[in-house]
Amino acid sequence: MRWLRLTVLRRARRQRERLRAWLVRHPVAARLLERSGCLNADEYALARGVSLGLFVGFTPTVGVQSVIMMFGSLLFRANFPAALVASLVSNPLTVAPLYFAFHRTGQWLLAGSSPVVEAATRSAGLAGLNAAALALGSLAIALPSAVVGYVAFLALWRALDVPVRRRQTRRRTDRARRLS
Repeated sequence: MRWLRLTVLRRARRQRERLRAWLVRHPVAARLLERSGCLNADEYALARGVSLGLFVGFTPTVGVQSVIMMFGSLLFRANFPAALVASLVSNPLTVAPLYFAFHRTGQWLLAGSSPVVEAATRSAGLAGLNAAALALGSLAIALPSAVVGYVAFLALWRALDVPVRRRQTRRRTDRARRLS
């Protein structure tokens, strides 16, 4: 088991070294990534990344999700790897139930506005009505989940961060007592 852990750590170290060397060779990309905050690991950038990933993951944008998240990460100064991980809620196993839920939610929301539904049915037909129901339902699910993801990530981060800070403070005070 120790061999496996050391092998993984060694590979991760080599990959970090390759990434740093690439950033040195490409200073424009390094400045862009630094200014945009796409790789920042502070709690707010990570929370924005989780929120962005959940929003994009809960929209019917399969195939272009990574591109949308890349531009969204640059625009909102969000952590791109966190967005990428959070967007995995829409994987090949969950995409069919998600689209079904989007469609049902959209139909339910459109049922209350009968003049709009009738106009959409006449102008675009049944396919247009189904596409509108899918888009509306996905937005109705994606927006609240993004907000909840942001707040929940910050709450979880702070709940896990407090014991770590307490341990660090305790270690400092123990060292100070030993030295004095």
